[in-house]
Amino acid sequence: MTETLIVPLPTLRLPADFPWRVRFVGAVESELRQLRSSGHFQPSRFFGYYFRAGRLIGVSGRWTVALDASGVALQLLDAVGEATHGQYSISTLRLEGEPDYILVHDRHDGECWLWRYTAGLHFVEATDAVEGNGDWDSVPRSQLGN
Repeated sequence: MTETLIVPLPTLRLPADFPWRVRFVGAVESELRQLRSSGHFQPSRFFGYYFRAGRLIGVSGRWTVALDASGVALQLLDAVGEATHGQYSISTLRLEGEPDYILVHDRHDGECWLWRYTAGLHFVEATDAVEGNGDWDSVPRSQLGN
């Protein structure tokens, strides 16, 4: 039996500004200021979200940010539970653990999917074209090593 890799969530849509609402973009911009960077964060199309030890974690490109578990964040956890009837989880109680799934959000149309954690993490972290036959297990070329 094949393990489910991607679970569509047709009843769950997030607004394009969701990364701003959960303060992901603000946290990255703050970090860039602390590093005295002259650049700014250009939000990508895809963001990933999961909970670790009650804390919302956001991932996009090369950035992974621990976010405040505000009302919006807690609503996200409830919305995933409702959309999947409690069958899938984006949360782990362990501080060093990984959830089974990560929520992937497409800012262009608001669609959301649950991806197996490792595959979904690779997807939202990808900043380069991927090699391979187009399957979601492909790894960005820059991460293949020499």
